Amino acid sequence: MTRTVAVVGLGQMGRSALGILLDRLPDTQFVALDRSEEAVRHAESLAPERVTGRIADVSKGEVDLTGVDAVVNLTGPFFAGSDAVARAALAAGAAYVDICDDVEGTEAILALDDEAKRAGLPLITGAGLSPGVSNWMASRLLDAHPTADGVQVVWLVHESDPGGLAPLRHMLHMAVSTCPVYRDGKWEQSAGFVPSTAASYAFPEPHGVIEAYDTAHPEPVTLSRHYPQLTYASCKGTLRPAWANAAFSTLGRIGFGHTDVTVDIDGTQVEPAEFLWKLMWARYNRKPDEQPSASSAVLVQALAGQEVLGSLAITDDAPMSRTTGLGAAVAAVVLLDHGALPGAWGPEALRWDVALPLYEDILVSLAGEGSRITRVQPTPAA
Repeated sequence: MTRTVAVVGLGQMGRSALGILLDRLPDTQFVALDRSEEAVRHAESLAPERVTGRIADVSKGEVDLTGVDAVVNLTGPFFAGSDAVARAALAAGAAYVDICDDVEGTEAILALDDEAKRAGLPLITGAGLSPGVSNWMASRLLDAHPTADGVQVVWLVHESDPGGLAPLRHMLHMAVSTCPVYRDGKWEQSAGFVPSTAASYAFPEPHGVIEAYDTAHPEPVTLSRHYPQLTYASCKGTLRPAWANAAFSTLGRIGFGHTDVTVDIDGTQVEPAEFLWKLMWARYNRKPDEQPSASSAVLVQALAGQEVLGSLAITDDAPMSRTTGLGAAVAAVVLLDHGALPGAWGPEALRWDVALPLYEDILVSLAGEGSRITRVQPTPAA
């Protein structure tokens, strides 16, 4: 029986995920949904006999997933907390995966747990790179170190071009959002991207030792929920070059990270982040000779108190759209082939022993042997 998978959101990450899924699921049909006609037509052109395009605006609730077996949702930013696509998946009787990297969006999906269990369907939220691959790395470490009672996730991103509007809005939002830190079995709310939360971590070369800061990512929420033995869970992040951390923190706090106000520009109401995004692209496009550069990396540590029992890291010298889209594609493949318990879960509900090798296999085929998951010697926090 032919399966049908819907890919919702056809930006850089959605196109990345769709391309990988077309290659990995050769007997599967796809429905590609986006509010942009150009994006939909491009998706159809990838495999006209297998991809059917639909123009749909998720923000307006225009989501019909009838006849679909699984849904991959890549329509960020997720901090608005919308569960429209997940509800449409439930209505269609389809399994669901998204790449949500905000606490608000994660909580909106987890709130559907009872409905998903009654429907007998899995809803998997946060299956990108971080969260996503980071959670599978944590699961691998926790299985290897049964005495561990803590998990530290650290992500790193460098991109020379401004990227898409949704990732930019997410970055600015993290600067004004409190970060959930699970400490001694209780929740604390820490400020995002501020020097007081800085700690140093050793990444594989070429990154070396970097400084990272508390960030409002949902790994602590789902990892502590899935692994009751944990008494500590936190996520830190950093931008490269290092000065970008202070820049984004400042921009977010002076207004670009807020969505409760728009600015009137010649009669048009413009969200501050969109203005900043257009400005950054205008400046970038004035440097036509500059060669684009990018890299992303994730480090995960299993802890026993303050002691680091084990560390894993993965790197990719490409925009995060590749690593995040790849995470979503792998999650969809594992969900289709191996399933997950009914209910709403983080990505750790998927089999890490299947997901991680598949992720690594595809990434190495795209980026080379240097992108394998590696063990890292810990560096004491400074």
